[in-house]
Amino acid sequence: MSKNTNQSNLTSTGRIHNEVLKIPEYQEKLDPNQVASWIKHVNSFVKLAVARASKQPTDDALSLLLARIRAVDEEMQKPTNISSIRIYGKMVRQILECTDFIINYSEIKNFWKRVGKYVSEETPATIQKHKDVLDNLIKDFQNSTARDTSLYRMDGDLDFSDMVYAAGAGLDISKCCLPDTRKKILSEIKSWVCDPGKHVPCVMWLSGDAYTGKSAIAHTIMKWYTELGGLGACFCFDRTRGAERRHEKIFSTIARDLADCDPFVRRALADAFHHDNTLRQTTDIKEQWQKLIIRPVNEARKTFLFPLLIVIDGLNESGEEDFPEQFLGLLHGEPNASSSQPILEKYRILITSRRPKRIRDLDTVSYVKHVSLNNYPTEGDIPFYFSIKLPDLRPKLDNEHVKKQLFHISGGLFEWASLACKYINRATRMGKDRMARFEHVVRVDGTSGKETYAFDSMYRLILEDITPKDDRGQFISRFRSVMRQIIASQEPLSMAALTAMRWQFPGTHDHYDVDQVIGSLDSFFTGTRDSQTAICPVHPSFYEFLTVSSRSQKFFVDVSPVAQLDLAFASLRIMEKGLRFNICDLETSYLPNSAVPNLQKRVEKSIPAELSYSCRFWGTHVQAASFGRTLAQEVEAFFNGERLLFWVEALALMGSLSSSRESLSSIANWFKYHDEYVHIGDAATNTRDKFIRTFETVILHSTPHLYLSVLPFTPPESAVYKIFVKHFPRTARVISGHDIASPQILRSGNANVMSVAVSSAGKLIVCGLDDGTIWVWDRVAGKKLDSLSKGHAGAVRSVAISPDGKTIVSGSNDATIQVWNVGSGSVSTLKGHTGAVRSVVISSNGERVVSGSDDKTIRVWNPKTREAIGAPLQGHTAFVQSVQLNGNRIFSGSADNTIRIWDVKTGKELGAPIQGHTDWVQSVALSPDGNLIVSGSRDKTIRVWNAKTRRSYCAPLQGHADDVLSVAISPDEKHIVSGSADNTVRVWDVESSGVFRAPLQLAKHRDYVRSVAISPDGQYVTSGSDDKEIRVWDKALQAPASFSSNLASLLSPSSSVIQDSRRIAYLKDGWIINPEGQLLLWIPPDRNPSVANNMLLISDGSSQLDLNNFPHGKSWHRCREQVNYDLSHSLRTGHML
Repeated sequence: MSKNTNQSNLTSTGRIHNEVLKIPEYQEKLDPNQVASWIKHVNSFVKLAVARASKQPTDDALSLLLARIRAVDEEMQKPTNISSIRIYGKMVRQILECTDFIINYSEIKNFWKRVGKYVSEETPATIQKHKDVLDNLIKDFQNSTARDTSLYRMDGDLDFSDMVYAAGAGLDISKCCLPDTRKKILSEIKSWVCDPGKHVPCVMWLSGDAYTGKSAIAHTIMKWYTELGGLGACFCFDRTRGAERRHEKIFSTIARDLADCDPFVRRALADAFHHDNTLRQTTDIKEQWQKLIIRPVNEARKTFLFPLLIVIDGLNESGEEDFPEQFLGLLHGEPNASSSQPILEKYRILITSRRPKRIRDLDTVSYVKHVSLNNYPTEGDIPFYFSIKLPDLRPKLDNEHVKKQLFHISGGLFEWASLACKYINRATRMGKDRMARFEHVVRVDGTSGKETYAFDSMYRLILEDITPKDDRGQFISRFRSVMRQIIASQEPLSMAALTAMRWQFPGTHDHYDVDQVIGSLDSFFTGTRDSQTAICPVHPSFYEFLTVSSRSQKFFVDVSPVAQLDLAFASLRIMEKGLRFNICDLETSYLPNSAVPNLQKRVEKSIPAELSYSCRFWGTHVQAASFGRTLAQEVEAFFNGERLLFWVEALALMGSLSSSRESLSSIANWFKYHDEYVHIGDAATNTRDKFIRTFETVILHSTPHLYLSVLPFTPPESAVYKIFVKHFPRTARVISGHDIASPQILRSGNANVMSVAVSSAGKLIVCGLDDGTIWVWDRVAGKKLDSLSKGHAGAVRSVAISPDGKTIVSGSNDATIQVWNVGSGSVSTLKGHTGAVRSVVISSNGERVVSGSDDKTIRVWNPKTREAIGAPLQGHTAFVQSVQLNGNRIFSGSADNTIRIWDVKTGKELGAPIQGHTDWVQSVALSPDGNLIVSGSRDKTIRVWNAKTRRSYCAPLQGHADDVLSVAISPDEKHIVSGSADNTVRVWDVESSGVFRAPLQLAKHRDYVRSVAISPDGQYVTSGSDDKEIRVWDKALQAPASFSSNLASLLSPSSSVIQDSRRIAYLKDGWIINPEGQLLLWIPPDRNPSVANNMLLISDGSSQLDLNNFPHGKSWHRCREQVNYDLSHSLRTGHML
């Protein structure tokens, strides 16, 4: 569907919503003329949406659906009353779902064919579901009855199940306010949401103390808005689920929920993924906000006036201290939430939180409406709540004195009232007097000063009540043990899962079903009546109560490392028993995970909750446990068997592969100081860095290719390759060139990478970022070691590191140079330039720093005294883009298109400028002896110069499609590496004759490559880019050659996919895909695979694949079968790549 088509429909929808929201449900009277005008306005725009669908080619089935849509349209034009108007929102939304189906029917049919569904069956079934919903809505409309009619959308053609997503963070109608309570505050919020005024604050901050009902209000508003037909999403934080790291999934979760509700947001989000599929897994909240919320929503609704409602509940419970500040900064696009104007005039964002110090400055922001719940007393609501929950006691509750007493002892807190009512209602089950219990509750004063913490007396009262009198000792012991397990767990689990875990604890005395304890704890937990529902605390304060001995007394729970040890053993043993090859029984390797029919249901069936939990959190529990030989041996067994690869498979199918990095890091840390097991820690680190980080996106895209495509290209020195390649013999076999690895990727957060430098030992990588900070990385571990952020006020354009690794020098747009002491963290500033410092270099002895600037000068500095040495070097007539230092000579490249050489001691220019480039010289590099100069230019070429003769060494090197921004030369002078605004990194190899071969293009970045560097030993290349990534290629400087193979003979004779030589396959991100969109094989993009005339070309030249015994499609699972390889036969028959 074209953008113009989208926009036409969307304009209609937005205005419809805008009109709907002008009639809030709580308004009792409306001017009949206003209603009539509104209906006319709505109908005119519904017709536009229907007209767009009418122009599409339709068959008989689609024509019937279109006719039903027109019938609904006609019904909406009839005279109606206020009650029917409230159904308009849903009717409009369903019409849009129907028109989206018609407009995109061609694409939907292709999707059905790809996943093996029959169009002749799917089409009438889908149309019938649309028609059924429309019929129900018409009945509701005609009868003025707002029933709970669910809207229908067709699943499948656009699948977002592999997005980073926080399950369970959305709307929960069980948490809504009791009807007829909190009327005043709810009315005020609804009025704010529906107010179409231009100067209405787009953010409302609802603050209040703990237990005051903020969450209930948030869920009530979201439920009301959804029923009204508005578009919105709710996201709730929960401090008991900190291990889920919900703060990293906030906007991706909201985006997916919005896409589920609106077809046009759905299409816009799909378009965003089409341009950058890595967005599905990003945990960068700034990137999520800009690319998954702002751009898709604004693209889909740029001419709209209606508000999009986003509810964020419990912002202060995000689990990360600085997250609220980051979140608030994103609302207006600047780091400081109090200094800028909002960008969300068409949005309404409701935030609930307590009043921690870091959020209080919201009071001063003009586009934020602050509402404090302390100003909305619940004096009448608390007694009303008791009367609803305890109807048989209403005569007693009608007494004014009792009402005041209840309000006083509850402190106005609904949570306390809820606990009290549950305690009283237990009397019925236990055959006790309810009135006596009520009188006892009235005498329990838990909030007015007798207790330090609210609820403690009520908690103890209920616990005493449920403790059996005849077996108190055993019950309390088991209660403590089960609570210890629940509190130590990283996320809530069901009774069935908790029991399954418990039966794997090392101590047999812990082997019993948890429902023996949990079944009686319904006052404190939800999920106690269903073995498959997660056990969640009604309020997190219960955990706080249990873990403080002075408060919980005999019920005290000691969450010690013992609990972690139990869970560590249980997790490892659950995985040992539950993990297996092809755990979800995927029939074919041709489909991406997103196209596998009912994958989520398969996952839920094949990977039960206890196995899912164990896969995601075993590393966390191991690290938190005390070190012991028995547990160490269990972990060692995990790495030595097939379980490791099956674990990766399961995580990928669950969409949780990113958690593997944290687990592996935890294991490496646990073994860090135990030499006897150092090999296990090394295996964990190696698996994380050489396997997961390198191939994560491929495994997530299509999990069968974990075995078929990824394992063959895994670096042979990696632990995964050494252990598993023998277990999976029927895959693509790499005959040669196996040691060229895909790049290691280091991410710089939210900042573009402007410059990279490598230490002399090759262990450290330093990068300068456009946010003014400098990051230092341990290249081997892939970890950020330090962030130097207290110096620059502008983007860091250049960084250099001294040969001894003790000093880092940086140049910035703020016209200063910073000299950092790596050991102490101290920094000194060199000032003198009057323009941005674009390039810095430090001498081999660390005694001189040279800088080039936009002020057209070069300066030499003494870093110890912070003084300039001599006068500025002048001669360039434009920006000095790059400087290099070799002994007593300085080499500079400038925007005046020249390269100049200077004498350090005299400051004089040596000879005439070197000329030849036709545009800016962006970068210069030197050979170790200083006799060879390499330059990169805006003229898209690279030149190599003889420093003595100042003549070009060879013809300009051409190949880049845009500015050459950075160049480097290898220590042996045989390789040049270049980075360009065409997003590529290229390696140029010089032969003994002095002729350069065609360059090897390494895997493309997603944005400008600003800087490249080569390690001093020539073993790896690193690059920094505007895509916020530093990439590191091991052994990238190997000599290339070229060869090809015919696609028609690519696969084993059993193939039915590419036997026809007329069928041309194509490549996308390394995937070989046939015309039907089926995935055949993945080859690392840095091998430069390409397809032309039915030929697969691999231009790195050193990679040869034997595909003679490569199973694929429905036979992919045979990759584990043994096979007798005959290499000579493979060579004779030509089954090679």
